[in-house]
Amino acid sequence: MKAMSYALKLLKFRSRSENELKKRLKQKGFEDNEIINVIEKLKKYGYLNEIDDAINYVKTKCKRGWSKKRIYIGLLRRGYNKQIIKEALNNYERDLVVNKLKSEIKRKNFNKEKLIKLLRSRGFEWDIIKEVLKNDWVNKC
Repeated sequence: MKAMSYALKLLKFRSRSENELKKRLKQKGFEDNEIINVIEKLKKYGYLNEIDDAINYVKTKCKRGWSKKRIYIGLLRRGYNKQIIKEALNNYERDLVVNKLKSEIKRKNFNKEKLIKLLRSRGFEWDIIKEVLKNDWVNKC
């Protein structure tokens, strides 16, 4: 029962992948069979749904203006498998990201070359960079 309480405590703060939850429970000193039982119960009751959690992660990071590559790496670090990541990245909201980048850039003073380097270093693909550069404000700098 302590393992279940600890798992629920972890999930209360933010959603977690199955691998991440297993790792945290193992670090806390719980046995493997107890961990497996807790994971199964959490799935059964709907507290652990990796695909929904990964999709929510993608949507949240799109609102912050993150690139697909950066989101992919974040999901890998959280312990999601590549199939779930691929499915979650289908929900990448390109237009939302482009608009977020344009509004960010308006507040800062960038020349075109510096802006390209910045966006490339953040992992943005060239088509998104071109769309951001279409903004008249960037061309005036």
